Amino acid sequence: GAVKNDKILKLFEKIELFLYKNSEMVVAGTEAFKENLVSRGIMKDKITVVPNGATPEVFYPREKDKALLSFLNLNGKFIVGYIGTHGMAHGLELIAGWIGKISDEDIHFLFVGDGACKRKIIETAKGRNTRNLTILDSVSREQVPAYLSIMDDALVPLRKADVFKTVLPSKIFEASAMGKPIILGVDGYARELIERYGAVLCFEPENEMDFLKKLFLVKNDKVLHQRLKDGCRTLTSDFDRKRLAEQMYGYIKAAANGR
Repeated sequence: GAVKNDKILKLFEKIELFLYKNSEMVVAGTEAFKENLVSRGIMKDKITVVPNGATPEVFYPREKDKALLSFLNLNGKFIVGYIGTHGMAHGLELIAGWIGKISDEDIHFLFVGDGACKRKIIETAKGRNTRNLTILDSVSREQVPAYLSIMDDALVPLRKADVFKTVLPSKIFEASAMGKPIILGVDGYARELIERYGAVLCFEPENEMDFLKKLFLVKNDKVLHQRLKDGCRTLTSDFDRKRLAEQMYGYIKAAANGR
């Protein structure tokens, strides 16, 4: 919905479909993307699916970074974190408003990153006098594991829109590889896939009551929280980026040799 000019959108779509149709191979990030391309006239046989994943050598379970906890003054807190783009797609400004109503002082949110909606998120938090939210600028790729380490759960939200029902956010796999259960606000393919692994607790996108309900559930139910962490291990095993890269290489070789 960001671009309002239909003529520009139609032009981009023509270019997009031209490139797909004239490619030897098309790699889709999800099965849902593949189905979308097939429905738009792209030959099914030329589309392969290679999903997102995580690198276990970089993202792996570890103790919380004590120095970072002390620096942020978050020792003893139950931390729910988001690391990534603060964009139009994520609805973080809504969540910033919701968490200002939480009276449980043990719960603290951590938003790390930048994007088109960051200023709006900060203004929302200030307007609600939100004290249980820390908003930081982007950090380097090398610093991300340290920030993930101090989280008890990872937040992965998207707006409630049909376009997001086909996506599979990569931050799911990085958090899961570090043993961090996911609080997922995404409908469609991502929810269906990750729920099968038992590594996620889902809330309806843009639904405040459902979000708060799931938040308190994952915080207070220690058995559930451990079960979600166990599910993270299975998810990480199946979405190892090294193995996925080998698959990708095999597909490229096959395409180069005319299949």
